[in-house]
Amino acid sequence: MQKPAALCICFSLTCAAPALAQTVPKPDDAWRGSLGANVSSASGNNQSLNAGLNADAVRQSENDKLVAIVQSLYGRRETNGVRELTASRLRASTRYDRDISDLTYGFTGYDLEKNKLADLKWRHSPSIGAGLHLRKTETFTFDVFAGYSYNRETLYTGTSRSFNEGLVGEETTHKFSASTSFRQRLTLYPNLSDSGEYRVVFDAGLLTQLVDRWNLTVNLSARYQSNPPLGVQKSDTLLFTGLQYSWGPK
Repeated sequence: MQKPAALCICFSLTCAAPALAQTVPKPDDAWRGSLGANVSSASGNNQSLNAGLNADAVRQSENDKLVAIVQSLYGRRETNGVRELTASRLRASTRYDRDISDLTYGFTGYDLEKNKLADLKWRHSPSIGAGLHLRKTETFTFDVFAGYSYNRETLYTGTSRSFNEGLVGEETTHKFSASTSFRQRLTLYPNLSDSGEYRVVFDAGLLTQLVDRWNLTVNLSARYQSNPPLGVQKSDTLLFTGLQYSWGPK
């Protein structure tokens, strides 16, 4: 008879995967951010290890905003001596928005992504565009935007491919109370080099302040690519919840 699991250690501060910064910015030109990590381990009949890291930094003034995000997720399991990778993802991104008028703004950004299970060794995606502030209040914002992105993918198989892409999307922020906020962004990337192909990126996050600088977060990250590498599924969805620590002025 096999012995039951002898060890199960779970320590969770937060989980990585939102593509949208969780930190709620304020227009005071001060840097704010959040940091979280998680590790879980189990041994016995099945052995597994999971680890995640999530960090963001935001600076906003009356006329511009700069956001930087780093997220990582790793997981593996072993059954009957056979080790299997369950997650290996890294994403880093930055975006700068500058108001042109009360209604319009311009932006430039850069995304770096790696996902071993999706055969994606690296994806480099610089972008540029403009948007409209359809609604901008202290408790609710609604923006629409459009622009251009260059997508270069390097695969673990040794091949690479590049695409010119358009981009069009929308983003909202909702401040339900002094301690609870919700953010979401939906972006469509139509492929300009290969007609009919496209990517869709959706990120959403709910944040609730618990005690002092500790927050509870629930994050959803969904990706769809109509022309993935051979043998890779078109859609990829992750849902995480956890705690994170915020830094900077309150």
